[in-house]
Amino acid sequence: MALGALVMGANVAPSPAQAQSQTNAPALRGPVGDSYRAPSLATPASPASNRISASPPADDALASPDLRPAIPEDDPTSDPLDPLLDDARRPAAGERAPVVDGDMTLPEERTTIARDGIVEVGEPLAPQDGADPTVIDSRPQEEADLFTTPLENPPAGFDPLLFQIEDIDPIRTDRRPARLFNQEPYDPIGIRFGSFVYFPEVTFAGEATSNVLRLTPADTDVSAEFSSRARLVSNWKAHALEFNARGLTSFHNEFDSEDEAFWNVEARGRLDVARRTNIQGLVAHDVRQEGRGAIDAAVTGDRAQVTTDSADVTLNHRFNRLTVQLRGGYDDIDFGASGDASNNNDDRDTEVTTEAVRTTWEFRPTFSVFGEVETNQRRYNVAAVSDGFTRDSNGARYRAGIDFGSTGEIVRGEVSIGYGEQDLRDTGLSDVDGVLIDANVAWRMSELTTLRFLARSDIFDTNTTGSGGVLSRTAGIEARHAFRRHIVATAGLSYTDFDYDNVVIEESELRGSLLLEYYVNREWTLFGQWDHINFDSNQPNGTWTADDLRIGARWRQ
Repeated sequence: MALGALVMGANVAPSPAQAQSQTNAPALRGPVGDSYRAPSLATPASPASNRISASPPADDALASPDLRPAIPEDDPTSDPLDPLLDDARRPAAGERAPVVDGDMTLPEERTTIARDGIVEVGEPLAPQDGADPTVIDSRPQEEADLFTTPLENPPAGFDPLLFQIEDIDPIRTDRRPARLFNQEPYDPIGIRFGSFVYFPEVTFAGEATSNVLRLTPADTDVSAEFSSRARLVSNWKAHALEFNARGLTSFHNEFDSEDEAFWNVEARGRLDVARRTNIQGLVAHDVRQEGRGAIDAAVTGDRAQVTTDSADVTLNHRFNRLTVQLRGGYDDIDFGASGDASNNNDDRDTEVTTEAVRTTWEFRPTFSVFGEVETNQRRYNVAAVSDGFTRDSNGARYRAGIDFGSTGEIVRGEVSIGYGEQDLRDTGLSDVDGVLIDANVAWRMSELTTLRFLARSDIFDTNTTGSGGVLSRTAGIEARHAFRRHIVATAGLSYTDFDYDNVVIEESELRGSLLLEYYVNREWTLFGQWDHINFDSNQPNGTWTADDLRIGARWRQ
């Protein structure tokens, strides 16, 4: 029986302190807190102590080959007061030890890599009532995550902005890479309404521009600007809802045709069907004025008002490391009259439907590869006035890329390369195709500096005589640096190339920007922004430059 007790005692797992020292401490704390020695082979354990020896026999020759030799009785690395050396006080199944200062790793269950096909079911076991909080961490896992840092892929923790419905479209609707890039000294706290949180924001600014009409020769002007935003977000454990409303109004001193009257309302939702399945959706109504540098925009006179109604739905399902996403969308775009109502723009009104399927294989939470196929159908009410051809078309996009995840604290976002084509139904126009490059990646280089890489490629329609479309490619980089905790600067540079199909039109845009923000406190921010735009075109009087300066204040809560 003594030999059986020896074998059982030899298999007792070492404590964390023992693992660090790579030895087995012989001193164990007794029931009354006294330090006592584990009995030797000749002296069996006392029944009153209910103990089994944790040390191999004194004679190393009798020990199992898998066991280390007995350590000296005066081992300086052992701590006789370590509570984790008490077998009766070790975390049981479903419990976890607390993470204390100096720990370089997390509890074992947090660092174990998930295996394919393993599905955890049921609720975790509740900690035993009356457990010592210095030995057993009784906090819910969600609360413990706020104060621990995983080794490889730290979760974003509790995001005060509650970005929870981001997988509708990985490029257009995912705000989490921008969230990492725009890390600020103060996060808005919001106003709680039951299980919802309300985030208000108001901005006042003045602007001076050197070329308000984006023409050559240039005309200068100044304007006042007011914008507001309101977000109402649910704070639920399952499912999510979000409502957004934004508006912007500006008043120019001389050219009231450049006044802005923009507003947008949007609703997002996420339905958690199962642990690995959810449905996300978005509906939006957007009204804005067309920019002077946009494709087919009016050069002089009133700008067209563009009204867009959108609806998108996405099904996400994770099998194991494989995730499948199905997307569908609908957009109804209506262009108002422009150029002193001389052009009603009815030939630009469009209905667009899209369908897409994406498959993603996750190697680890911060590195996945994906492939995507997207199709679209574009329909116009009337033929183009410029040449009499209808712009109805069917298109396809094929992409493959890398996804760095959306919750990491170092890198977020994705980058892809692919091929796109738009087949026009009217035989009088040639099809448009080309290579597509897309990216939306934020990289936090340090606690003070963040980089963001942006790229966007797509085929847009045009009413230019004889051309069926424009292949637009944009690439840019932004850098954000905190000189002090409350003084943050952002610099950006981007280049856009417009490739018109079947016509000799060459246009490009180079844009640079500088932004300086001074965070007065959690609610108020003062800012100044300078933008330089250089638009180059081979068309008569098509080349122009502009410098815009904005100074203002922003309040949010």
